[in-house]
Amino acid sequence: MAEVETQEIEAVDVPENFAEQISRDVMVIFQKQMDPEIAAAESSAYIWKNTGTPEKVSYFVDATELWQDSRSNVDKFAALSWNGLVTQSVNNQDYDTFLRIMISTILKGFYGLEKPDVDYKDKRFSGYTVIIGNTFIRMVELNPANDANASDLYSLLVHIEMDLEAESQAEEEKTGTSTIPTDMQELYDEVIEYLAERGMFKPDPMSGGEENPNAHIEALCERLRSTRRFVIQEVINERAIEKRKKLEMELENQLASAEEIVLVAPQFTEGMAFFVQEKRYNFKYFSVEKIRLTLQLLGSITGAVYFLLGFMGVWGIHWIDGLVVCLVMLVFVRIAASRKQLQFFYPTDISKELEECSTAFLNVMRNMSQEQLEQFLVRQIKLERNQKYLSMVPEFMKYLYAIMPDRKSMMISVDELSELVENSEIEVAKQLRGQL
Repeated sequence: MAEVETQEIEAVDVPENFAEQISRDVMVIFQKQMDPEIAAAESSAYIWKNTGTPEKVSYFVDATELWQDSRSNVDKFAALSWNGLVTQSVNNQDYDTFLRIMISTILKGFYGLEKPDVDYKDKRFSGYTVIIGNTFIRMVELNPANDANASDLYSLLVHIEMDLEAESQAEEEKTGTSTIPTDMQELYDEVIEYLAERGMFKPDPMSGGEENPNAHIEALCERLRSTRRFVIQEVINERAIEKRKKLEMELENQLASAEEIVLVAPQFTEGMAFFVQEKRYNFKYFSVEKIRLTLQLLGSITGAVYFLLGFMGVWGIHWIDGLVVCLVMLVFVRIAASRKQLQFFYPTDISKELEECSTAFLNVMRNMSQEQLEQFLVRQIKLERNQKYLSMVPEFMKYLYAIMPDRKSMMISVDELSELVENSEIEVAKQLRGQL
């Protein structure tokens, strides 16, 4: 490899004419080295060594602008250096990193309006748009095959700018302030627009079939349009996949674990037993209450009859005795047939225990998927300890849904739950037939 006499750039001190020095040194590399591939490798190494940081990469962009503003033949070094970086980045990750840093710096300057606009055919374009567009055009003019490298650079631009826009939108949603202006045209769209203007050609009607001298620019513009469509669709697909994976991960994290389902199974069985007892509570309660009221009524009637017998003097009973007996019977039945005296005959109120078991199971049930809940019910129907209350499983599930405080937080819909209850009824019927 030929040695290049270039001035060593210190990592800390940056001279005022740093961009001019870079442009001069890169020109020397390409002029002294006859082999284009070796020249591309040496220039890329020089550019990476001296401007391969976010703080210094802007000087290389300024050097590119200097080449393009100089005499006509000098702008080829901008194309050669950019093209060399792309070709060398295939085998060297450092150069790929440099290109990403350069594109990010260009975007920062574009949205920060760091370079003045350039007028072209009554239209105004950003200085960065002109730099990129002119470099791409010169790359194709040097070698039509370089349009692939231009397409790779443009693809990188679209990717990075779309990521920047996504970050800005996320920041705006979070803080209400966007990190980039929302009323500016994207740089990748403006580059296409600039190339379209450069490739436009209006033939002189008097000259006949005049060929378009800008045909190579039109071809380049069309290729970059295809690249833009492809990259945008690719980014949209990637984000959709990423979003779907994120939702799946969130759903997976919300789903009840196998350990939780196993631990809550006893609460389901106890809750179902309490539910059956609670359903029978009113019947038992009213049965005892009927007996109690009947006893009170019989005692009251007996006292009233004794009072009437005494009042009429039947069987020698004095009316005062009848009155006393009547009052005694009324007091006696009120005490003897009170709820306190018959409390051992009343059913036990287990509504509190039922609520505790139901709440414990509902906390896990709301996080179960349809498949998890279906497998859980099938397992509970087949367990020996649940055979006593087997027919109550579907009704108990309906009861749980009825008392659930926040039904919208369930992982499954109402239709899916209804389908599960219907399937559980079928499983219960099969299990009961198997016991016959």
